[in-house]
Amino acid sequence: MAVMYKVQISLAKISVCLFLLRIFQSRTFRYLAYALIGINAAIGITWASVDAFRCVPTRLTWTGWTNEESGYCINFIVAVLVNCLVNIFVDFILIVMPVYEVVKLQLPLRKKIAVASMFIVGSVLMIIAIIRVVVFWNNRWGANETLGLYPLMHWSVIECQISVMCACLPASRALIGRWCPGLLGGSSYRKTETHAADYYNKKSTGSVNINKSVTYTVNYESRSATNSDVELVDIDPKHGK
Repeated sequence: MAVMYKVQISLAKISVCLFLLRIFQSRTFRYLAYALIGINAAIGITWASVDAFRCVPTRLTWTGWTNEESGYCINFIVAVLVNCLVNIFVDFILIVMPVYEVVKLQLPLRKKIAVASMFIVGSVLMIIAIIRVVVFWNNRWGANETLGLYPLMHWSVIECQISVMCACLPASRALIGRWCPGLLGGSSYRKTETHAADYYNKKSTGSVNINKSVTYTVNYESRSATNSDVELVDIDPKHGK
């Protein structure tokens, strides 16, 4: 579970960095984002390896509590605390970077607050990480490691789920705009504009006059004088004709 936690939390932060690269184009921001991607990848690989191979031989990780075999294990409590502090620092940088870029944008105050709050929600992840450290320190195990690890695992699962939610939050804007358009600024204007365009199109279509032009061609053929015959008819004297 410790290995899975380290990998999942790092991948969630990397996905957030990749999303931010699609939005902000400043050179400094992109350098910092790529640096954070490398740092998160290094954190995930390093601490996953530490958790997987913290004992020599490796099987002492799950059988060392019996004290039946000699070997060496690193201090797991120190490793967890260092990892927590590094994650909190990375979370802080990951929150400050996009908020600082949003503040510099030429946007109305309402839109700035809406966009910045979307990134500030990531601070919940940092708060959960701090709570996880405090809970772990207050409940670090003694003889029973399984019982001592339970609070740490509990808050680790919560932190993983919050990290996935924060990574998916930007994409949820489309869902919110579909079902709750009033929560997003400018939606009523677009709706009014669409209705006005539809009304104009209908009105224009109804007032269109269709003109049909028909061309007739008449061919006049003169009858030949040699072939023209005139029929003579007798006039009836009674009718004066």
